[in-house]
Amino acid sequence: MSVLRRFSGLALVAVALVAVGCSPAAPSGMATPAAGGETIATTPAPQTVEVMLGELYIEPKMIEVQGGTDLTLKVYNEGVIAHDLQVEGVGQTALLNPKTGEDLNLGVLPAGEYNLFCRVAGHAPGGMTARLTVTEAPEGAAHADPSHTPATPGVMTADEMDALHMAVIAAFPAETQGKGNLPMEPVIVDGVKVFELTATELDWEVEPGKFRKAMAYNGQVPGPQIRVDLGDTVRIVFHNELHHSSSIHFHGLLVPNNMDGVPGLTQDPVKPGETFVYEFTVRNNGSHMYHSHHDAATQVPMGLLGAFIVNDPADQVTDQDYVMILNDGPLGYTINGKGFPATEPLVLNFNETIRIRYMNEGLQIHPMHLHGIAQQVVARDGFPLPQPYWADVVTIAPGERIDVIVTANELGVWAFHCHILTHAESSEGMFGMVTAMIVTE
Repeated sequence: MSVLRRFSGLALVAVALVAVGCSPAAPSGMATPAAGGETIATTPAPQTVEVMLGELYIEPKMIEVQGGTDLTLKVYNEGVIAHDLQVEGVGQTALLNPKTGEDLNLGVLPAGEYNLFCRVAGHAPGGMTARLTVTEAPEGAAHADPSHTPATPGVMTADEMDALHMAVIAAFPAETQGKGNLPMEPVIVDGVKVFELTATELDWEVEPGKFRKAMAYNGQVPGPQIRVDLGDTVRIVFHNELHHSSSIHFHGLLVPNNMDGVPGLTQDPVKPGETFVYEFTVRNNGSHMYHSHHDAATQVPMGLLGAFIVNDPADQVTDQDYVMILNDGPLGYTINGKGFPATEPLVLNFNETIRIRYMNEGLQIHPMHLHGIAQQVVARDGFPLPQPYWADVVTIAPGERIDVIVTANELGVWAFHCHILTHAESSEGMFGMVTAMIVTE
């Protein structure tokens, strides 16, 4: 039986999932009788506040509670990527996968101001901050107990966790609506290669049944893959059908200044309903990208990005040439617009070679690890390396493009994922930036 058939067979396995809750936090600060029957140092009833996390926000932004109260924050991640909540100097939740939560019991806090934020790199600067104000406790209320320890939430059994893991694996590779990064054929007009790109807003199925608000070029996330030759004259006709202005920057390509796509510096914003034409002669080879450069921290993570490849006759000839675009943000941690188990496997015959063109369009760094087979790094940012080198993990920073050559010299199904593990695996199984290289006979 082939490896792909074996994967399909796994999808027939029925898995029973058991819901797991969290242990309730016990109230603190009960009334204490003094000698003679007098009651002193009573604490108001415990207080619970719901806190929602998402891309990239914490709600409510301002929280005010009465001092002397045993406080629990019921934290829930309603976003599509992992977040946590830190109460500075007091405590924090675990890293919460999408659609999961945790009760964070803070005990009885002293009066004052407390900063709340997500500890994931880049999330607090992006807006994931809030403020907790604790007012003075009523006269006679209990004081904060510095020895208070938050309640420990419940945990899954081994069988429950294994069932979740295996259910996700059984679904791989899962079918979803929409496919991005498809090659785009130009229209030739008087020797000029013309590509039309239309930016729209749509619902994009990242994982089976999980649709996210996205922005797309020609209905694709990532946008269509553009391939040209050195010396070609290209014309990109950009139609903006978004609700906001936009532009296109050709990342890594050497272009005239007025074609660089940066509103305010090289052009006016392309407003909703408008069209802008970019035209230039291709002057440098290699792996490059195109993406929005207007409100880019929103528009690029939401899908306004694509590959722009300039063929280099000097490149090593390989059996396959694969573009792998990494992204993170409102769509989650994605490879070519999809999260595991909806990512596509790389399937090779034994001893075939493949050029993988990594492109990081995200806000975070991604070290990509291929199990069992070495990667030879041959180019960076479109420039061939004078001395290629071998690597087990290839780290791609935001905006970088790195080309590797892989020879499929080991049979089997090899995991292929970002090695920042919160981008790839949780107690509920693998997700996000995970795929597999399948080497067959």
